[in-house]
Amino acid sequence: MRIQCCIRSMLVALAVASTAVVSPGCSKSPEITAESIDDNWALTEQHEPGSVVMTVAQDGRVTVLVKDRDGKPIAEGVTGNVTVKVPGKDGAPVTAELVPEPKSGGVLLAKIPPLEDDLTEVNYEFKVKGEPFTGVLHVPRGGTRELQESAKENQAIKVEGKKGPNGGVLQPVGDDIVEIVADKATGDVRVYVLDPNLKPVPIGQREIKLAIHTASGPDVIVLAPGPERLYFTGKLKAKVNPTKITVVLKEGGHTDVVLCNYHPGSVIVVGPSAPVIGILVATAWAVKVNVKPTVVVHDDDDDDGRRVIVVHKGKGKGKGRGRWRWK
Repeated sequence: MRIQCCIRSMLVALAVASTAVVSPGCSKSPEITAESIDDNWALTEQHEPGSVVMTVAQDGRVTVLVKDRDGKPIAEGVTGNVTVKVPGKDGAPVTAELVPEPKSGGVLLAKIPPLEDDLTEVNYEFKVKGEPFTGVLHVPRGGTRELQESAKENQAIKVEGKKGPNGGVLQPVGDDIVEIVADKATGDVRVYVLDPNLKPVPIGQREIKLAIHTASGPDVIVLAPGPERLYFTGKLKAKVNPTKITVVLKEGGHTDVVLCNYHPGSVIVVGPSAPVIGILVATAWAVKVNVKPTVVVHDDDDDDGRRVIVVHKGKGKGKGRGRWRWK
């Protein structure tokens, strides 16, 4: 009787062990599915025949889902690739084929080099039953997650419906608000840094570049400091309003990257029906820049428990330093 009990116990143990070994392989499911991709820091671009939902991670993993005009995932028949220009490196752009992820409901995966620069251009090209889907994303080192997080942080800063002092577009970037404006007669573009009253102040040691998307394609403009560092200056390739602008602002070893006018969860319309961002205006560049010091109150207390007042000369930038109290 004891022998039978022992044999029965051994068989049960072997069955449990066998199940433990086999189960992970059998029950393995994809990390991202058609149902969950929107919750994984994805950006959605709306084309004429449908939409593209895409995530680009810092380690170079790209996840894509294509949807039809009704917003339903297309589970089969999607082919394509993504091509990345690796900044600062010689050689041809790197192209990675998109591979279907089993049991995901239509998600495709690709692997590109890890994101190492403050801005990386990612081109995508798909075919869905003969219909082309092509587009470009400019993503920071943190990928689409960083763009989503920066947009979420900027929700509290209300600039919608407002114009800059030169009639340009206002955009929060990190602790700053900038005005992006261009002369429609010459294509000269300027970026001003603004104080809490939306008045221009000196740019200090900041650096800025813009990734501009127009009907003729993308262009990255590295802006130069203007006279006396009162603003940034550059030139548009074509005197047309862009459909997308990605802003990179550096200062003091910190970099902020934002997608202009983007709100978390919103859809970016691309192609012929895309709305433009109205940076082109008739301007005489007559607005003066305030060079007087500005008093900024820290959000933090000092060691004695007293509020710290810091004087910045026309700036409010600084992670963990003085911050503007935008209203």
